[in-house]
Amino acid sequence: MFDEITLNPTRFFLLQYVMILLNGSVPIAFAGTEEPAAYGELISIGGLDPSVNGKLSSTIADILQTKLSIDSSRFYIKFYDVQRSFFGFNGSTF
Repeated sequence: MFDEITLNPTRFFLLQYVMILLNGSVPIAFAGTEEPAAYGELISIGGLDPSVNGKLSSTIADILQTKLSIDSSRFYIKFYDVQRSFFGFNGSTF
């Protein structure tokens, strides 16, 4: 599943900097029900815009549906485009 997320149509992720955290079996109520649902956050140092966000959302929706049986109407994803100096790594910032 992780390869599908990083090999999305926009192809702008460098795999050595991709981190994915999945918390399964966490109770979540979405639209008043407890049917399968998801919430995600995608943080990028540049590269995001409305067009890219739409492509990523579509790709992630397909993966959630095929791999986890989560309908595309049952998840939110929040996009963050941050400055390099606001993201730390390896004792410094990008």
